[in-house]
Amino acid sequence: MSLRVSPQVRAPRRTHAERSAATQQHLIATAIEVIQSRSLEEMSIHELAKSAGMTSGAVQHHFESKAVLMMRVLSELIESGVQGGQLWPAATLNARDRAHQFVQAAWALVYAQPRFIVAWNIYLGCRNQPDVLAHIAQLRQALHARMQEGFFEAFPELADAPDRTGFLGLVFSSLRGMGMLQLFSPAAERAVQAAQEAQLACLADLIASRCERASAAPTARVGRRRAGV
Repeated sequence: MSLRVSPQVRAPRRTHAERSAATQQHLIATAIEVIQSRSLEEMSIHELAKSAGMTSGAVQHHFESKAVLMMRVLSELIESGVQGGQLWPAATLNARDRAHQFVQAAWALVYAQPRFIVAWNIYLGCRNQPDVLAHIAQLRQALHARMQEGFFEAFPELADAPDRTGFLGLVFSSLRGMGMLQLFSPAAERAVQAAQEAQLACLADLIASRCERASAAPTARVGRRRAGV
């Protein structure tokens, strides 16, 4: 009896563009790892090539300079930091549940992540590189617009507030400041974690209180008109 061997099905070969994109993603991920585990200063083209198992010439084929690489790294960090489907709470929840869900999600998905510290290391380490700073400014402007749109869709009670821009800045400055503090204290310490949870709860309560006051204001105005006040 002879056994019939089925022919092996070969996976389709990737195009040059696909291979190049995969290599760039590998280099970006390696650069983030080097910055996170060591420092921005140690993340040279030579060190990146060594850590990625490539030659310096091969790295420079994809990124001609450290500045260009840093711009791509920052873009990747910001894009991976904003996960719209998970960040914004459902509009069907009450204001207090929405506020607490948003604050916890923003902290877990963005500000407590190692990539947040990496992004700030890049920002602080590239202050003398105008091209990188200009790119960072564009990224932050686009990110701010997306976050503003998402926030006021999640909390429509605050969309028409006269100080909406200032309040939005306060919310994200608070989260950003908490994230930056991770540079100076080990997040694993129980006291640090307890302080973080308390601050996040206070921020969520502030958002919820503002929403509740905004929702109650029209009712109060109607009541005063009916009373002739």
